[in-house]
Amino acid sequence: MNRTRRLLTAATLLLAVSLGAAGCAADGALGPAAAAAERKVLYLTFDDGPGDETVEILDLLREHDAKAVFFALGQNLARHTDLGRRIVAEGHALANHTWGHADLTGLDDDDRAQQLDPTAALLRRLGSESPCVRPPYGATDDVLAAQLDARGEQQVLWTVDPADWSRPGARAVAARLLDAPSGAVVLLHDGGGDRTQTVDALREALPRLAARGYTFDVVPGC
Repeated sequence: MNRTRRLLTAATLLLAVSLGAAGCAADGALGPAAAAAERKVLYLTFDDGPGDETVEILDLLREHDAKAVFFALGQNLARHTDLGRRIVAEGHALANHTWGHADLTGLDDDDRAQQLDPTAALLRRLGSESPCVRPPYGATDDVLAAQLDARGEQQVLWTVDPADWSRPGARAVAARLLDAPSGAVVLLHDGGGDRTQTVDALREALPRLAARGYTFDVVPGC
């Protein structure tokens, strides 16, 4: 867990610096901060699903006319193809988070392909055309970034981490959502454990953010 936290923190700082300096995504594409310059928008992203709380999260997003990116694990998506199809049908992006949550920086090219390719094939079968990939733990390096670019895929990290993965309490997660600046890419989870705190935080934060004039959209390019 400590290693995971270090990687998450490093990834958050990496993308925050790159967006602040250049208004660009981690791989150099036009970033969400630039796209959000003229309006209040948050880019919600959900990792590690589909899981037990995905249905409730989708219901809440639909209630608030919110769109998001779901970075799915292939091994979970294979068991919940109905949810994958629903994610696509409701206008969200369904994207690649590898098959089994492996640290891609610790793998050779063949092992990376075994994590990415089956998941990409399943995404296509479910109707997703998203080129976006989120490396597990936010762990990335120049070699991985170049390989993803050569595959025609877009690496997406985040700028705000409410730490719902650590289950600090729904109120704490909601507070971090409410403090997120316009244009932020927000890291949340719909799988990988009990995500009821995430659901409760969204139930509190989404209407309050909407009342402030915020909209919720898919990360540009995804």
